[in-house]
This record gives sequence, structure tokens and C-alpha cells, in this order.
Amino acid sequence: MAEKSGSRRMAAARVPGGGARCRINALPDDALLHVISFLNARQAVRTCVLSRRWRHLWRSVARINASYEEFDGMADTDEECNALFKKFISRFLILRNPTALDEFRLRYSIPDDDSIDSVHQLEAESADANLWINHALQWNARSVKVSEWGLKLHLDPAVFTSNYLISLKLSNAILFPGFFRNIQTGCTKLERLILRGCAINDIEISSQTLKVLTIDIHCHFTFDGWASISAPSLIYFGFFGDGKIPLLNNMESLETASVSVGTNHIVVDDIHQFLGSLSGVTNLDFYYQGKMLKMEHNSHWCPKFNNLTILTLGDWCLCADFYALIVFLQNSPNLVKLTLEFELQSPDTGKKFIGELEERSFTCDHLKIVEIVCSEDLEDDPVVKNLENFLLGSGISPDQIDIINWC
Repeated sequence: MAEKSGSRRMAAARVPGGGARCRINALPDDALLHVISFLNARQAVRTCVLSRRWRHLWRSVARINASYEEFDGMADTDEECNALFKKFISRFLILRNPTALDEFRLRYSIPDDDSIDSVHQLEAESADANLWINHALQWNARSVKVSEWGLKLHLDPAVFTSNYLISLKLSNAILFPGFFRNIQTGCTKLERLILRGCAINDIEISSQTLKVLTIDIHCHFTFDGWASISAPSLIYFGFFGDGKIPLLNNMESLETASVSVGTNHIVVDDIHQFLGSLSGVTNLDFYYQGKMLKMEHNSHWCPKFNNLTILTLGDWCLCADFYALIVFLQNSPNLVKLTLEFELQSPDTGKKFIGELEERSFTCDHLKIVEIVCSEDLEDDPVVKNLENFLLGSGISPDQIDIINWC
């Protein structure tokens, strides 16, 4: 009986004429296109050799992942490999069917040649990237991700015009004056902007539509003045700068902020302005890496965070006998969860603040949990023990304190 059942299964696995049935070919075209879309561009094209049905599927993929790394080692020099990459992607985009795109990813490369350093030369080297991005936006791409490893990519602001683009991520690109103004007027649906390692030459970042904005620590503003950011619809703001703190305007919709500031240019008034613009958030991660600041005659540097329920601080808050930690707790009456993160090394308790408090007590009636995040070997460190004793002495029960080790 088992033998007959096995025979029936083998028969079902064969098509008339004795050939084996390919199960993947039983899938509809939409499913196959979804699978192909996760391949790099060159891999997607190579599927055309699988069968007659697959010959043209790659032309309709909804995601394009174009990377120069696919062509490494295909020629004698990096310049020749890069030329092959540009020729292939240009041909790929020409032959592709004019169907809408979900996502366009581009890993671009400009030769690491000292002779290519003038603006005109870099613009010429960047021309293909700008052309391809323009093609993707004409195909209504909703997400565009562009990166270049050498910080030489000159993005043309005029390229970014789309009523469909929702998410834009740029890495190691040079953003010239007018870039963000064009983003605001040309990309009317843009909600998410992620900048990593970019050189920002624009003094003003303004958007009526952005809901998520991240500027990472490797980005830098190339001018001496202060940049300003205005985004009334922003819900999440991530800023990890090592330069001057930007001026924040119109942040009334902001709910979550994760920020790290630190530079020799920072003064107390900068922090006061910066935190004041974030005072309406419900979730705040705040890290300080800057020079020592004299706070004793600037008692209002920290605003009231009446909406704040979740707060994360770094080991800098331990300085000056928990000065900054106490100030934050005094100004966060509705706090529910407090997280204190210490780096893998011993917590830094050096002088980052000069200041004394006349009143060191605080009331956090809604506080339910305090997480102390540190490496396992710091659990018995005197600094951590001192912190625990401080919290217990401030009315926080042992059941509310949880020590968590870094993964």
C-alpha cells in the first residue's frame, strides 16, 4: 500500500511526457518577481537563462539594487570594473519595462584618484548616478537609497522631484545649497530622510512633510554658522553630531528624539535652546560628549519635560555628584521608565559639569522601572554601587531597579 502511494506521488511530480515538474514555475509571475527583486541587478538579469518564461521577468522587478561591488575583479583595474558597472546599469535601466518601482538602491563608486578633485570633475563623475536616480523617480520609486564610499558623490538637487517618493536615505554624499529647499518643493510626499556621513552645505533644513529625520555622527555641516531645522510634522528626530548644535524650530509634533551632542563649541545656551525645542517629546535618549560646562549660574538649561515617559541617559549624567541626572528627574514629573547606559569601559565620572543644586530631591510618582545597562564586570563597580545607593536613598525601591548586561 505504501509502495502504491509513493508511486502516485512520483507520478504527480511529473508532467506529461515523463519530464519532472518544476514547482517554482507553478508560481504566478507576481511571486517570481517578488523573489527576483531581492537580488542585485546583475543577478536578476542572469535569471533570464533559466527558461523561456524567465527570459524577460527581470525587466519588471519592483526593486532595483545596483551595486558596483558586483563588478569587482571583472577587469584588470578598478576603473575598468567601474566602467563595466556603469555600462551595465545604464543598459539595464534602458531595457527595463516602464513599471512602477517600490525601491531603488544604488551603491556608487568614484575612483579614489587625487587628480579627480575639482567640482567640475566630481560633477562629471557623478553624472551617471544623478541620471539613474532621475530614472528611478520617473518610475515613481517610493524609496531611494544612495551611497558612495569616498564622500565624492555630488547629488544634483534638481534630480529630486517626485510626488511618490516617501523614503530617502543618502550615505557619503555632498549636499549643496538648495538641496533641502528642492526636496521640500519637489518631493511633496517625502516622510523619511536618513543622512549618513554626508557633507551638508545647506544652512537650512526645512520640510512640511517629514516625519522621520536622522543625521548621524559622520555627517558634518561645512559652514561656520549654525544650521537650522524646521519640520512641524516630524515625529522622530535622530541627531548624532560632533559639531555645532543646530537651531530647532517648529517641532511641535515631535514624539521621540535620540540625540548625542558634543564639541568644544557648545555652550550652555546652545543646550538650553536645543533641549527646549525637544521639551514636548514622550521618549528621549540624550547623550553628551562635550567639554566641561559651567552650569551653576544657568539653572534653567533643562526645560520641563511634562510629556516625557521614557528617558535614556549615558554615563555623563553621573558627573558632579549626579547633577545632570537630578536635574532631568526634577523636570520630568511623569516619567515611567529611566534607562542609564554605561559604556563597556568604566563609567566616566570626570568633570563635565560645574554646578551645585540647592535642592537635590525629586518626585517621580509614575516611575516604575530604572534600568542600569552596563557590562557584566561593572555590576560590582563602586560607581554602579554608588548609583544604586543614590536611587535607593531617593525613594526608589529595589524592585524597581534592574541591572542589564550589554549583549
